[in-house]
Amino acid sequence: MRASVQRRMAIAVAVALSIFLVGCGFRPAGTLQAVNLAGTRIVDVAGETDVGYALSRRLDLYGVPEPAADMGAARVLRVLDEQVQKRQLTVAADARTAEFELTVSATIELLAADGSVLIEPRTLRAESQYLRDVGNLLGTSGEERRLTRELQDQLVERILVAVSVVAGADAAHTP
Repeated sequence: MRASVQRRMAIAVAVALSIFLVGCGFRPAGTLQAVNLAGTRIVDVAGETDVGYALSRRLDLYGVPEPAADMGAARVLRVLDEQVQKRQLTVAADARTAEFELTVSATIELLAADGSVLIEPRTLRAESQYLRDVGNLLGTSGEERRLTRELQDQLVERILVAVSVVAGADAAHTP
């Protein structure tokens, strides 16, 4: 019985501490604050890139409406370039590639409504390694496509976190 009382007390303390931290505005580093993304327009300068499309879809998913083209935006996120690269890492005894590194990168910049630069053009990357199953070539290409989508999702999340942080800091300094 005493153990159950201690367990309940520990749970009550943990809940109270969580409520206190959330009330103070605490959030783990690198987490996204979707409210800071309001008024962000995505402009895909490089053409119709997968990252540009995924950024727009992610904003929709978070419930952040993208401003209409004829309305002013608080900030403009420009996708300047997107690259998907595959590189050999190891070669098996039969002279076939056994392991690859897949890298997805995007060059972005963030502009304020007045055209000032909030984030200078910079390239963000997501990368991963995978083994090639020589006996299952169809499965390997499917795995590569799946891994590319996962890396694009990671990259989109990194871009939106960066924009959220900068937009939040910019809003705090704007009178």
